[in-house]
Amino acid sequence: MIPLFASKFGGFGLPELLVVAAILSALLVASAIPATVLAYVVLNRIPRQFRKQEPSMAFLLLIPLFSLVWNFFVHPKVAESLKAYFDAQGPHSNGDCGGALALWMCVCGACTFVPTIGIPAAVAGLVLMVVFYVRAFDLSARIPKNA
Repeated sequence: MIPLFASKFGGFGLPELLVVAAILSALLVASAIPATVLAYVVLNRIPRQFRKQEPSMAFLLLIPLFSLVWNFFVHPKVAESLKAYFDAQGPHSNGDCGGALALWMCVCGACTFVPTIGIPAAVAGLVLMVVFYVRAFDLSARIPKNA
């Protein structure tokens, strides 16, 4: 038997709430697809010995809710891998290769579920994702294909 409080919430019955939950889950997965593909492509461009994480591990970002934590493992590792490659090539002025951007992007992603700051955090996270991956693609384009 379903408890009374779960059968009616905000004027919606259980079937409506299940549909809303399914739609929200689909939106979460759909929003994770671009970040997953971008992380996979950039990590794939980096020579194996400099990767801090395998590219295939980026696909774990497609798991709803788990991705909130996994973001903190994937995106900073993309920056660390780029930094490891460029540090091995000699002195460069690439800074942290977007490590701080990646970390802030992950923090904004986690804050999207905080009620009062959710929407601004989501917008900030999207902007940071674009800036981070433009930088990551720029840096990964400097890696020779035969490296």
